[in-house]
Amino acid sequence: MRSERHWSIYLPALSISILWAGILFWADRREPPLETLRLLALAVEAIAVPALYLWAFFRGRGAELLVSDEEICISTGGRYPVEMSGPLALVRNVQVAQSHLQKWVGAGQITITFDAGERYVLNDMRVDDDVTAFIEHTRAQVAKADA
Repeated sequence: MRSERHWSIYLPALSISILWAGILFWADRREPPLETLRLLALAVEAIAVPALYLWAFFRGRGAELLVSDEEICISTGGRYPVEMSGPLALVRNVQVAQSHLQKWVGAGQITITFDAGERYVLNDMRVDDDVTAFIEHTRAQVAKADA
């Protein structure tokens, strides 16, 4: 089973882009045009929006979760990437948290805790029914092995 960053990581940049484009068109259509607001909207669209898209792109690169029957591999990606792999038997707990919007688009936060106390939090990951079912199956196997 493999899970990577979800496309919803770009939603904040997209919503800001649409909002400021609307402000730009509104300010331009006014009579007389609102030049200061128009220039501010152009600056946001030209500088801030590309920066937000670039930040989301680099934040999402390299983040993935690979789980097989015996091993788990985690890569956090982002500015300070952490890569870890180990036996699945050392996993103490796996949690999936999703907001209502994340459930709607199929994204979520996956938290993995190991017996040694290490905790890895993977935000904005793809979480569909297959991933959730595999995590539940994995949890059941780990619980059975502990008993």
